[in-house]
Amino acid sequence: MKKLEIKIPIIHVISIMLFLAIVNLIIGEHTRGKNELYELLYSISFFITNDLISVLLGIILFIPLPLLIFFMIKKRKDLIRGFSISLLISIALIMIITLL
Repeated sequence: MKKLEIKIPIIHVISIMLFLAIVNLIIGEHTRGKNELYELLYSISFFITNDLISVLLGIILFIPLPLLIFFMIKKRKDLIRGFSISLLISIALIMIITLL
């Protein structure tokens, strides 16, 4: 059970990194040759105008919370630890994003 406890946060971090890499490629393709201010404004407007991408980011960040609650009811200690770590990673990323 120890392996599953370690794999959950790793899969969570990899999915977030993959999502952000794809979004950065899309934004970089549309802002190639422009200045940094334009890139920043385009990034903000990209998430505002693309509801699907914003929802996907929200799902990726908040999916550990309902799963953690579900496995607390099921009393699976290995999954509780894994999703707790994933939830802490999500909270840390949200705090970093809001502070920047």
